[in-house]
Amino acid sequence: MSSSLSLQYSRKNGETVENSQVDSWELKASRRALRNLKTLLAGQPMLDLLKDQIEAADEYYKTIIAKSNGKYKESRIDLQAKGITLAQFMAWWKVWMTELHMPETKQQVFLDTMVPAHPEHYTLPSHGAGIVETIGEHVARVIIKPCMNPPEFVLKYRDPNYQPLPAIGTLEDGSILFYILQEVQDSDEGCNFRLRLLFPAAAPEVFFEEHAEHLAVEFRSFIDTAFEWNKKQSSS
Repeated sequence: MSSSLSLQYSRKNGETVENSQVDSWELKASRRALRNLKTLLAGQPMLDLLKDQIEAADEYYKTIIAKSNGKYKESRIDLQAKGITLAQFMAWWKVWMTELHMPETKQQVFLDTMVPAHPEHYTLPSHGAGIVETIGEHVARVIIKPCMNPPEFVLKYRDPNYQPLPAIGTLEDGSILFYILQEVQDSDEGCNFRLRLLFPAAAPEVFFEEHAEHLAVEFRSFIDTAFEWNKKQSSS
């Protein structure tokens, strides 16, 4: 028996199909399956399904917050986008955020925008703005609010060449799970993003590594959505 395995695909006309193409087919099917399940479970059914996991996560997060004694550390990934300006991205962002907070549209906006953005976007909280997603290998229910006057230890990360987008993420009882200090700026060919969260300092490294991965996946989708939205606006 061979010690290694390889696969080669070809169409009936002999055209080679690369393994990367098969990966893309798998990703397309996975996204379709997830959207189907999340549509069927949208809202309270999903919250009911995840109830025990969310409650266990709340207790876990609270122990980390307590151990951190008010200290937080940075999770960050930088992204450079070409072909879309900051003004174009923010125009889409403002419309999207407005629709996401309107009771009559928020569930559909979640399905259309948040579900495709990351496979671990499960649902919206039953009240308030926020998300139910995986953070530190646990299912977090976080409430996200603007934070126009962040603490000094958050502001020390700020680069004056960027526009800051500060916010705060809390558990339902108000415990601060993270601070958000995203930063954005125009560039010669588009715009730049510094995607940053500050988690409690005692959190395991998986918080910092995996959430940088999460933000990379999420904002790739957001920027692509914003690009297509702007194309439609200019052609209408």
